[in-house]
Amino acid sequence: MRVLPATSAGHGGGVAAHRTPRLLRICLALAVIVLLASVAAQQPAVRSLLVAPKADGPTGPLEADYSSAGRYATTTQVVADPAGTTHYQLFRPADYATLGFRSPIVTWGDGTGASPTRYSALLDHLASYGFTVIAPDQHNTGSGDEIAAAARYLIAQDGTVGSVFHGRLDVDRVAAAGHSQGAGGAVRAATGNPGLFDTVVTFSLPSKTWVTANADCPSKSDCMFDVTRLSQPVFLIGTHGVFDAVIASASTERDFYDQVPGRAALGLIESSGGKAADHNSVADGDGPRGFLGYVTAWLCAELRGDTVAAAAFDGTRPELVGNANWPGSAAR
Repeated sequence: MRVLPATSAGHGGGVAAHRTPRLLRICLALAVIVLLASVAAQQPAVRSLLVAPKADGPTGPLEADYSSAGRYATTTQVVADPAGTTHYQLFRPADYATLGFRSPIVTWGDGTGASPTRYSALLDHLASYGFTVIAPDQHNTGSGDEIAAAARYLIAQDGTVGSVFHGRLDVDRVAAAGHSQGAGGAVRAATGNPGLFDTVVTFSLPSKTWVTANADCPSKSDCMFDVTRLSQPVFLIGTHGVFDAVIASASTERDFYDQVPGRAALGLIESSGGKAADHNSVADGDGPRGFLGYVTAWLCAELRGDTVAAAAFDGTRPELVGNANWPGSAAR
Protein backbone atom coordinates (compact mmCIF):
# COMPACT_ATOMS: atom_id res chain seq x y z
CA MET A 1 0.00 0.00 0.00
CA ARG A 2 1.41 3.40 -0.97
CA VAL A 3 0.89 6.18 1.64
CA LEU A 4 0.55 9.64 0.12
CA PRO A 5 2.09 12.65 1.97
CA ALA A 6 -0.35 14.74 4.04
CA THR A 7 -1.31 18.17 2.72
CA SER A 8 -1.56 21.29 4.88
CA ALA A 9 -4.94 22.51 6.12
CA GLY A 10 -4.74 25.64 3.94
CA HIS A 11 -6.58 27.95 6.38
CA GLY A 12 -6.10 29.11 9.96
CA GLY A 13 -2.98 30.03 11.81
CA GLY A 14 -1.29 30.08 15.14
CA VAL A 15 -1.05 26.88 17.19
CA ALA A 16 -3.91 25.07 15.40
CA ALA A 17 -2.23 25.43 12.02
CA HIS A 18 0.94 23.78 13.34
CA ARG A 19 -0.85 21.02 15.22
CA THR A 20 -2.89 19.77 12.25
CA PRO A 21 0.00 18.38 10.16
CA ARG A 22 1.47 16.79 13.24
CA LEU A 23 -1.86 15.17 14.12
CA LEU A 24 -2.20 13.92 10.54
CA ARG A 25 1.25 12.38 10.67
CA ILE A 26 0.46 10.66 13.93
CA CYS A 27 -2.83 9.32 12.55
CA LEU A 28 -1.17 8.09 9.40
CA ALA A 29 1.59 6.38 11.37
CA LEU A 30 -1.00 4.64 13.53
CA ALA A 31 -2.90 3.58 10.41
CA VAL A 32 0.24 2.06 8.88
CA ILE A 33 1.00 0.18 12.12
CA VAL A 34 -2.54 -1.22 12.21
CA LEU A 35 -2.32 -2.19 8.54
CA LEU A 36 1.02 -3.97 8.97
CA ALA A 37 -0.28 -5.81 12.02
CA SER A 38 -3.33 -6.89 10.04
CA VAL A 39 -1.18 -8.17 7.14
CA ALA A 40 1.11 -10.02 9.55
CA ALA A 41 -1.87 -11.68 11.17
CA GLN A 42 -3.01 -12.92 7.77
CA GLN A 43 0.38 -14.33 6.71
CA PRO A 44 -0.24 -17.96 7.68
CA ALA A 45 -3.32 -18.07 5.44
CA VAL A 46 -1.50 -16.40 2.55
CA ARG A 47 1.51 -18.69 2.89
CA SER A 48 -0.68 -21.78 2.92
CA LEU A 49 -2.34 -20.70 -0.33
CA LEU A 50 0.90 -19.87 -2.14
CA VAL A 51 2.89 -22.77 -0.64
CA ALA A 52 5.86 -21.11 1.02
CA PRO A 53 9.21 -22.71 0.21
CA LYS A 54 10.68 -25.01 2.80
CA ALA A 55 14.33 -25.40 3.69
CA ASP A 56 16.31 -26.53 0.65
CA GLY A 57 17.33 -30.16 0.41
CA PRO A 58 15.54 -33.52 0.72
CA THR A 59 14.03 -34.40 4.07
CA GLY A 60 13.74 -38.19 3.86
CA PRO A 61 16.78 -40.49 4.27
CA LEU A 62 16.08 -42.45 1.08
CA GLU A 63 15.14 -39.27 -0.75
CA ALA A 64 18.48 -37.77 0.29
CA ASP A 65 20.45 -40.84 -0.77
CA TYR A 66 18.96 -40.94 -4.26
CA SER A 67 19.09 -37.16 -4.65
CA SER A 68 22.88 -37.35 -4.47
CA ALA A 69 24.66 -37.82 -7.79
CA GLY A 70 25.17 -41.45 -8.75
CA ARG A 71 28.56 -43.13 -8.93
CA TYR A 72 28.89 -43.18 -12.73
CA ALA A 73 30.34 -40.46 -14.93
CA THR A 74 27.93 -39.35 -17.65
CA THR A 75 27.99 -38.01 -21.16
CA THR A 76 25.50 -36.72 -23.73
CA GLN A 77 25.01 -37.80 -27.31
CA VAL A 78 22.97 -36.61 -30.27
CA VAL A 79 21.41 -38.86 -32.90
CA ALA A 80 20.96 -36.98 -36.18
CA ASP A 81 20.11 -37.92 -39.75
CA PRO A 82 22.51 -37.31 -42.68
CA ALA A 83 20.97 -33.88 -43.22
CA GLY A 84 21.95 -32.90 -39.69
CA THR A 85 18.44 -32.95 -38.20
CA THR A 86 18.53 -34.10 -34.58
CA HIS A 87 16.12 -36.92 -33.79
CA TYR A 88 17.20 -37.92 -30.30
CA GLN A 89 19.24 -36.58 -27.42
CA LEU A 90 20.79 -39.11 -25.08
CA PHE A 91 22.02 -38.87 -21.50
CA ARG A 92 24.03 -41.97 -20.64
CA PRO A 93 26.89 -43.46 -18.64
CA ALA A 94 30.18 -42.37 -20.18
CA ASP A 95 31.74 -45.83 -19.90
CA TYR A 96 29.41 -48.84 -19.87
CA ALA A 97 32.29 -51.10 -18.85
CA THR A 98 32.28 -49.52 -15.38
CA LEU A 99 28.65 -50.43 -14.64
CA GLY A 100 28.87 -54.15 -13.99
CA PHE A 101 25.31 -54.54 -15.29
CA ARG A 102 23.33 -53.85 -18.43
CA SER A 103 21.91 -50.35 -18.53
CA PRO A 104 18.11 -50.08 -18.30
CA ILE A 105 16.45 -47.75 -20.83
CA VAL A 106 14.41 -44.66 -19.92
CA THR A 107 12.54 -42.83 -22.68
CA TRP A 108 11.52 -39.20 -22.11
CA GLY A 109 8.73 -37.02 -23.53
CA ASP A 110 9.05 -33.22 -23.34
CA GLY A 111 6.30 -30.86 -22.29
CA THR A 112 4.66 -28.75 -24.99
CA GLY A 113 7.21 -26.56 -26.78
CA ALA A 114 10.13 -27.78 -24.64
CA SER A 115 13.34 -29.54 -25.61
CA PRO A 116 15.32 -32.29 -23.84
CA THR A 117 18.05 -29.84 -22.76
CA ARG A 118 15.57 -28.11 -20.44
CA TYR A 119 15.38 -31.34 -18.45
CA SER A 120 19.12 -32.01 -18.46
CA ALA A 121 19.47 -31.80 -14.65
CA LEU A 122 16.98 -34.64 -14.20
CA LEU A 123 18.03 -36.75 -17.17
CA ASP A 124 21.76 -36.49 -16.44
CA HIS A 125 21.07 -37.43 -12.82
CA LEU A 126 19.35 -40.62 -13.97
CA ALA A 127 22.31 -41.41 -16.25
CA SER A 128 24.63 -41.17 -13.22
CA TYR A 129 22.72 -44.14 -11.75
CA GLY A 130 23.41 -46.25 -14.81
CA PHE A 131 20.30 -45.57 -16.88
CA THR A 132 20.47 -44.78 -20.58
CA VAL A 133 17.99 -41.97 -21.22
CA ILE A 134 16.76 -41.17 -24.71
CA ALA A 135 14.56 -38.16 -25.52
CA PRO A 136 12.96 -37.42 -28.89
CA ASP A 137 13.98 -33.89 -29.90
CA GLN A 138 10.41 -32.75 -30.58
CA HIS A 139 8.15 -30.07 -29.12
CA ASN A 140 5.07 -32.32 -29.17
CA THR A 141 5.18 -35.93 -27.96
CA GLY A 142 1.59 -36.44 -26.82
CA SER A 143 0.86 -39.28 -29.22
CA GLY A 144 3.48 -41.45 -27.52
CA ASP A 145 4.65 -42.71 -30.92
CA GLU A 146 8.05 -40.98 -30.71
CA ILE A 147 8.57 -42.25 -27.16
CA ALA A 148 7.98 -45.85 -28.24
CA ALA A 149 10.14 -45.37 -31.35
CA ALA A 150 13.00 -44.08 -29.17
CA ALA A 151 12.92 -47.25 -27.06
CA ARG A 152 12.95 -49.41 -30.18
CA TYR A 153 15.89 -47.42 -31.57
CA LEU A 154 18.01 -48.23 -28.52
CA ILE A 155 16.92 -51.86 -28.50
CA ALA A 156 18.07 -52.12 -32.11
CA GLN A 157 21.35 -50.42 -31.25
CA ASP A 158 21.98 -52.97 -28.51
CA GLY A 159 22.07 -55.62 -31.21
CA THR A 160 24.16 -53.61 -33.68
CA VAL A 161 27.83 -54.58 -33.87
CA GLY A 162 30.04 -51.49 -33.66
CA SER A 163 27.48 -49.41 -31.78
CA VAL A 164 28.53 -47.97 -28.41
CA PHE A 165 25.33 -49.59 -27.09
CA HIS A 166 26.06 -53.07 -28.46
CA GLY A 167 25.48 -55.60 -25.70
CA ARG A 168 25.37 -52.85 -23.08
CA LEU A 169 21.62 -52.25 -22.61
CA ASP A 170 19.02 -54.14 -20.63
CA VAL A 171 16.40 -54.32 -23.37
CA ASP A 172 13.99 -56.08 -21.01
CA ARG A 173 13.92 -53.16 -18.56
CA VAL A 174 12.42 -50.07 -20.18
CA ALA A 175 10.56 -47.08 -18.70
CA ALA A 176 8.39 -44.42 -20.32
CA ALA A 177 8.56 -41.03 -18.63
CA GLY A 178 7.53 -37.49 -19.49
CA HIS A 179 6.33 -34.05 -18.42
CA SER A 180 2.93 -32.47 -19.09
CA GLN A 181 2.01 -33.31 -22.71
CA GLY A 182 4.95 -35.73 -22.68
CA ALA A 183 3.49 -37.37 -19.56
CA GLY A 184 0.35 -38.11 -21.54
CA GLY A 185 2.57 -39.41 -24.30
CA ALA A 186 4.36 -41.71 -21.85
CA VAL A 187 1.01 -43.17 -20.76
CA ARG A 188 -0.03 -43.65 -24.40
CA ALA A 189 3.31 -45.28 -25.25
CA ALA A 190 2.90 -47.73 -22.37
CA THR A 191 -0.75 -48.58 -23.01
CA GLY A 192 -0.10 -48.98 -26.74
CA ASN A 193 3.00 -51.12 -26.18
CA PRO A 194 2.46 -53.13 -23.00
CA GLY A 195 5.18 -55.63 -23.88
CA LEU A 196 7.77 -52.92 -24.47
CA PHE A 197 7.54 -50.83 -21.29
CA ASP A 198 7.93 -52.05 -17.71
CA THR A 199 7.03 -48.90 -15.77
CA VAL A 200 5.77 -45.34 -16.27
CA VAL A 201 6.70 -42.05 -14.58
CA THR A 202 4.67 -38.89 -15.17
CA PHE A 203 5.35 -35.30 -14.12
CA SER A 204 2.21 -33.12 -13.95
CA LEU A 205 0.04 -35.37 -16.08
CA PRO A 206 -2.44 -32.74 -17.30
CA SER A 207 -6.17 -32.72 -16.87
CA LYS A 208 -7.76 -34.21 -19.99
CA THR A 209 -9.41 -30.86 -20.69
CA TRP A 210 -5.97 -29.66 -21.83
CA VAL A 211 -5.53 -32.41 -24.42
CA THR A 212 -5.72 -30.87 -27.91
CA ALA A 213 -4.70 -31.59 -31.47
CA ASN A 214 -1.19 -30.44 -32.39
CA ALA A 215 1.63 -31.14 -34.82
CA ASP A 216 2.02 -34.62 -33.33
CA CYS A 217 -1.70 -35.38 -33.06
CA PRO A 218 -3.96 -34.67 -36.07
CA SER A 219 -6.97 -34.92 -33.76
CA LYS A 220 -7.53 -34.62 -30.03
CA SER A 221 -8.14 -38.35 -29.77
CA ASP A 222 -4.61 -38.99 -31.09
CA CYS A 223 -3.24 -37.42 -27.88
CA MET A 224 -5.91 -38.66 -25.45
CA PHE A 225 -4.59 -41.02 -22.77
CA ASP A 226 -6.28 -43.51 -20.45
CA VAL A 227 -4.56 -44.50 -17.20
CA THR A 228 -7.14 -47.25 -16.58
CA ARG A 229 -5.47 -49.22 -19.38
CA LEU A 230 -2.03 -49.20 -17.76
CA SER A 231 -0.73 -52.67 -16.96
CA GLN A 232 2.63 -51.36 -15.69
CA PRO A 233 3.48 -49.86 -12.29
CA VAL A 234 3.22 -46.07 -12.44
CA PHE A 235 4.61 -43.18 -10.40
CA LEU A 236 2.53 -40.02 -10.83
CA ILE A 237 4.33 -36.85 -9.68
CA GLY A 238 2.59 -33.50 -9.27
CA THR A 239 2.88 -30.25 -7.33
CA HIS A 240 0.79 -27.93 -5.19
CA GLY A 241 1.79 -24.94 -7.33
CA VAL A 242 -0.53 -22.24 -8.60
CA PHE A 243 -0.04 -23.13 -12.28
CA ASP A 244 -0.51 -26.82 -11.63
CA ALA A 245 -3.68 -25.92 -9.77
CA VAL A 246 -5.04 -25.14 -13.24
CA ILE A 247 -3.16 -27.62 -15.44
CA ALA A 248 -2.55 -30.68 -13.26
CA SER A 249 -3.97 -30.10 -9.79
CA ALA A 250 -3.31 -32.31 -6.80
CA SER A 251 -6.90 -33.55 -6.97
CA THR A 252 -6.48 -34.35 -10.68
CA GLU A 253 -3.35 -36.40 -9.95
CA ARG A 254 -5.17 -38.14 -7.10
CA ASP A 255 -8.00 -39.07 -9.48
CA PHE A 256 -5.50 -40.52 -11.96
CA TYR A 257 -3.83 -42.45 -9.13
CA ASP A 258 -7.17 -43.89 -8.04
CA GLN A 259 -7.88 -45.01 -11.61
CA VAL A 260 -4.63 -46.92 -12.13
CA PRO A 261 -5.56 -50.60 -11.81
CA GLY A 262 -2.25 -51.95 -10.46
CA ARG A 263 0.81 -50.88 -8.48
CA ALA A 264 1.05 -47.11 -8.23
CA ALA A 265 2.55 -44.24 -6.26
CA LEU A 266 1.44 -40.62 -6.08
CA GLY A 267 3.98 -37.96 -5.17
CA LEU A 268 2.81 -34.37 -4.58
CA ILE A 269 5.74 -32.07 -3.85
CA GLU A 270 5.54 -28.62 -2.22
CA SER A 271 9.06 -27.20 -2.42
CA SER A 272 11.97 -27.86 -4.76
CA GLY A 273 15.29 -26.07 -5.04
CA GLY A 274 14.29 -23.71 -2.25
CA LYS A 275 11.19 -22.52 -4.15
CA ALA A 276 7.56 -23.50 -4.30
CA ALA A 277 7.33 -26.38 -6.78
CA ASP A 278 5.06 -25.80 -9.76
CA HIS A 279 4.26 -27.04 -13.24
CA ASN A 280 7.60 -26.23 -14.89
CA SER A 281 9.89 -26.71 -11.88
CA VAL A 282 11.14 -30.04 -13.20
CA ALA A 283 12.43 -28.23 -16.30
CA ASP A 284 13.92 -25.00 -15.01
CA GLY A 285 17.16 -24.05 -13.27
CA ASP A 286 17.47 -25.54 -9.79
CA GLY A 287 13.80 -26.50 -9.83
CA PRO A 288 14.30 -30.25 -10.42
CA ARG A 289 16.45 -30.64 -7.30
CA GLY A 290 13.62 -31.75 -5.05
CA PHE A 291 12.24 -34.19 -7.62
CA LEU A 292 15.43 -36.20 -8.11
CA GLY A 293 15.39 -38.53 -5.12
CA TYR A 294 12.09 -40.31 -5.42
CA VAL A 295 11.98 -40.61 -9.21
CA THR A 296 15.48 -42.13 -9.15
CA ALA A 297 14.48 -44.48 -6.33
CA TRP A 298 11.36 -45.54 -8.26
CA LEU A 299 13.32 -46.37 -11.40
CA CYS A 300 16.03 -48.16 -9.43
CA ALA A 301 13.34 -50.25 -7.72
CA GLU A 302 11.34 -51.04 -10.85
CA LEU A 303 14.14 -51.46 -13.40
CA ARG A 304 17.05 -52.69 -11.27
CA GLY A 305 15.31 -54.57 -8.49
CA ASP A 306 16.74 -52.26 -5.81
CA THR A 307 14.95 -53.31 -2.61
CA VAL A 308 16.42 -50.41 -0.62
CA ALA A 309 14.94 -47.92 -3.07
CA ALA A 310 11.61 -49.77 -3.05
CA ALA A 311 11.24 -49.05 0.68
CA ALA A 312 10.42 -45.44 -0.22
CA PHE A 313 7.11 -46.71 -1.65
CA ASP A 314 6.43 -50.02 0.12
CA GLY A 315 5.34 -51.06 3.60
CA THR A 316 2.69 -49.80 5.97
CA ARG A 317 4.18 -46.28 6.09
CA PRO A 318 6.37 -45.61 3.03
CA GLU A 319 8.85 -42.77 3.35
CA LEU A 320 7.20 -40.88 0.48
CA VAL A 321 3.84 -40.89 2.25
CA GLY A 322 5.31 -39.63 5.53
CA ASN A 323 7.48 -36.90 3.97
CA ALA A 324 6.27 -33.45 5.11
CA ASN A 325 7.41 -31.87 1.84
CA TRP A 326 5.20 -34.29 -0.12
CA PRO A 327 1.77 -33.81 1.54
CA GLY A 328 -1.08 -35.77 0.02
CA SER A 329 1.18 -38.47 -1.41
CA ALA A 330 0.12 -42.12 -1.52
CA ALA A 331 1.42 -45.54 -2.51
CA ARG A 332 0.01 -49.01 -2.93
